[in-house]
Amino acid sequence: MEQRNGGNRKTEYNNPYATPHTQDEYYNPYDTQSISVDDIAVNAYMARVFGWMFVGLLVTALTTGAIVVGMNTSLAFADFVWMLITTPMMWVVFVGQVIIAMSLNTRVAKMNPTTAKMMYVLYAVSVGFTVGIISVIISLNAGGNLNLLVMAFGVTAVSFGIMAAYGIMTNQDLSRFSNLFKMALIGFFIAWIANWFIGGDMFGFVITVFGLILFLGLTAYHTNTIKNYFAQIALNPDAASSMGARIDQQALASNIAIVGALMLYVSFINMFVMILRLLSRR
Repeated sequence: MEQRNGGNRKTEYNNPYATPHTQDEYYNPYDTQSISVDDIAVNAYMARVFGWMFVGLLVTALTTGAIVVGMNTSLAFADFVWMLITTPMMWVVFVGQVIIAMSLNTRVAKMNPTTAKMMYVLYAVSVGFTVGIISVIISLNAGGNLNLLVMAFGVTAVSFGIMAAYGIMTNQDLSRFSNLFKMALIGFFIAWIANWFIGGDMFGFVITVFGLILFLGLTAYHTNTIKNYFAQIALNPDAASSMGARIDQQALASNIAIVGALMLYVSFINMFVMILRLLSRR
């Protein structure tokens, strides 16, 4: 709809996904230049995202610990866990994790916030079973104790903190590297799957180093994205209506925080596994 007042033209446009002709004509909720959000509010929202990320890590650690205790106290439970780890059932769990992650990302503007949080916790529990148990096995095979896990976690925490701080403090918009990271991720997972069938010590080492570099970069990229885009949308009171969301603004902000936490959580877990594999080679 157009309104003319003298020689000036004002256009009302309700589709946030179209490419605007001019900055004055169309409103785009993803254009952070048109949104004035207080830095204190952004920092508070970032803290909320990191809080949920730490919740996920805690759930994963507790799940792994509970499974390890169960394996040590019950031979039947230990046999059951080993059966799942060494059979195609492990792939079923991995596929389930992918489905959960995709659902959270694609239904962020539709999903009930409680459902989103429950799916995130379920994802963290499943990772505690898969990645957690595999990490314990790697550590035990490497040195016969769990000290390697503590060392790997410490190195991961420091590395993650440095890259996350860079993503927050840099004035650059790292979104321009989006396609590069997507291609690198696809290449990494293809190589990772191929390594399951091909094997080879050197090939595995190259994949591990590449994966570590990739997820270090993704940590900075995701943190930068959460600050410059996710927080701006979450704190913009008109975002939900502009996006045509089926939930209100408060629910949208909650869901976006969960998606951001999942992104950071996945980067941290993958960095941990890569660093653990490198340390276990000593």
